[in-house]
Amino acid sequence: MNRAFIYTLLTATVACSCLLQYWGVRLFSSFTVSRQNRIAVVTLGLCTLALSVFRTNFVATNCFVLATALVAGTLLSRRLGSIGALSTMLVVAAIVDLISAWAGPSRWLVNQAQQAHGLALLQFLVISLRVKEKLVPVIGVGDLMFFTAVVSVVRRLGWPEIPALTVPLAGILSALAVGFFAGFTPALPFLAASVLLYAKRRNAPNRTKPTWRT
Repeated sequence: MNRAFIYTLLTATVACSCLLQYWGVRLFSSFTVSRQNRIAVVTLGLCTLALSVFRTNFVATNCFVLATALVAGTLLSRRLGSIGALSTMLVVAAIVDLISAWAGPSRWLVNQAQQAHGLALLQFLVISLRVKEKLVPVIGVGDLMFFTAVVSVVRRLGWPEIPALTVPLAGILSALAVGFFAGFTPALPFLAASVLLYAKRRNAPNRTKPTWRT
């Protein structure tokens, strides 16, 4: 496989994962909170059962990661009732993600991915692909969780559907693009930047040119 194909495959995987989270948010939002909770319990239970049967099958672990991110992101979004609260959460998460990528859990996980036993553990925390008989980690459950929380909050705050999806998705894909050239890159700073910039532009007062009277 050439590099362009692999990059395209990774990009498509990230985009599809985010799209699944987006549609999951839309589905969840149509239910009451109590029903959301019941669906979350059943979904996680089914995914756990699938893992017990198929163990380290990457399709089963990917479903588990997607379900966990959707449930956790939905629960997190309930704590965020304004764009200010969302902004604060994203800034803090971005800083923590940067520190973690430099000398924290994220860096440790990246190092573990270089080892066979570490990769087996990592499989339960990331969306992964099998490329050339090798398991490749693509996007983490934490990144998907925050993506889900952002989509859920901004939709509730009245953002149109297109920017509610494309703005956070642009942040995630920007981090992936940088990662192609710079190596492992934390995604949350890019997610935070894209959402905050759009929110600022959306909330900026309309400025009209002064009219001159003669």
